[in-house]
Amino acid sequence: MNINIFEEIRLLATSYNLDYIFKGLLLTFELAFGILLVSFFLGVCLALLKTYGGKIPEKIITVYVEIFRNTPILLWIFICFIFMPFNSKLLRASSGLCLVSAAAICEMVRGGLNAIPKGQLEAGRSQGLNLIQIIVIIIFPQAFRRIIPNLINQMISVFKDTSFLGQVSIAEFLYCTKKIMATANVSTGHAVMPMDVFIMFGFAALIYLVINSILSAIARTAQKKLIAH
Repeated sequence: MNINIFEEIRLLATSYNLDYIFKGLLLTFELAFGILLVSFFLGVCLALLKTYGGKIPEKIITVYVEIFRNTPILLWIFICFIFMPFNSKLLRASSGLCLVSAAAICEMVRGGLNAIPKGQLEAGRSQGLNLIQIIVIIIFPQAFRRIIPNLINQMISVFKDTSFLGQVSIAEFLYCTKKIMATANVSTGHAVMPMDVFIMFGFAALIYLVINSILSAIARTAQKKLIAH
C-alpha cells in the first residue's frame, strides 16, 4: 500500500486525537510545575539542614541524596506508586519524581549557599540578626540568584522525566502519543504502519525539543546576566 506521509498525517490529525494529545501535554505541564514546586521546597529545606543543621542531619541528608541520585527514577516511581499513602495514583506516582528532584535541588542549593562568603554570616551576626534572619535576608537571596540557570536545567529534566509516569498509566504527553499510535488504525482505516510510528514519535520529539530548547535559551540568558553582574 503506497500512502503519502502528508495524507497519513491528515488522517491521524483528527480533532479527537489532537484534543487527547493536547490534554496529555497540559497534564505534563501541570505535573512538571507541581513536581518542581514541591521538590524545590523540599530541596531547599534539605540544603539548609545539610549546611547549617550540624553533623547528624548532614550525614542523613547526604545518604538520602546519594541514594536518590544513584538509583533509577523509574524505580522510585514504582515504589511510591505502590507504597505512598495517597488515594490519587497521580500523587503516588508524582511523589517518586518529587523525591528524586528534591535530591538534585538540594545539591544545587547547597552549592549556592557554600559559594556565599562566610564573612557575610558573621556580618549578619554582628548586626544582631539570628541565623534564620541571616539566611532569609542575606544569604539565600544571593544563593538563589546563583542557582537560577541550574534550576531551569532541572525544570527541563523534570519536564522530560514526566514521561516515566506513563509506565504507571498516567496519561501524560508521551503516554497519550503512544496510545494514539497504537490505535492509529481507527483514524487511518488500515493497520498500524512504521510510518505511523515515525509520525507520532517524531511529533512527540519535536514538541519536547521546542519546549526544552526555549527553557535552555532562558537558562543561558539568565547565566549571562548573572555573569555580567
